[in-house]
Amino acid sequence: MSDTTQQHIIIVGCGRLGAELARSLAQKKHAVAVIDFSERAFDRLGPDFLGRTVQGEAIDEDVLHRAGIKKAHAFAAVTSSDSVNIITARVARDLYHVEHVVARIFNPRKTLIYEMLGLQTVATSSWGAQRFEQLLLHPGMRNIGTAGNGEVQLYELTIAEEWAGRPITELVPAEFAIPTALTRGGKASLPEQGAVLQADDILQISATSEGVAIIRKRLKANGGRP
Repeated sequence: MSDTTQQHIIIVGCGRLGAELARSLAQKKHAVAVIDFSERAFDRLGPDFLGRTVQGEAIDEDVLHRAGIKKAHAFAAVTSSDSVNIITARVARDLYHVEHVVARIFNPRKTLIYEMLGLQTVATSSWGAQRFEQLLLHPGMRNIGTAGNGEVQLYELTIAEEWAGRPITELVPAEFAIPTALTRGGKASLPEQGAVLQADDILQISATSEGVAIIRKRLKANGGRP
């Protein structure tokens, strides 16, 4: 999914996180629909919000249809309830087959349970909106960890055919990112200086937000998977 092509994205929950995520996505020209049971919650979006608002319970079929669930490319459940988030996320994924579904969780000890259900989750933190946006718009680069408040993040990406035979240094900007592991044929190793990529390599990197943006731009420019 590219952030340069308009996508229909549904956000359940219009608290601080939901409103921040909705504004950011709408500013990038995506078609955003926000669901919340409280009409007053939509005040957080501000008068210049260009998306749609739908009042009601997100588990209500009529509410989901009014939000455009049948044409949604991505779905984020970010209410203040873990149970509501997981239930609505599973409905979006399992009943409506939305391609990219992410749920907010408050109890990180439940992360493994949700992952076993096949759901991508984000634990509440100051960088939550940024993390949700990355998962919704850039599913090809999988975030597998973070340090601090998200200043440095660990990503994993599978190398496309277009990058085969090219050195890691062409993809990873040294000033903003460091390659930390390279898995090839099921065997992992520390990347050597000047290492050359092969198709289907799994590359793990530690990067700042600037580094992640540069890598995505390079992948798109050369036909890889952002």
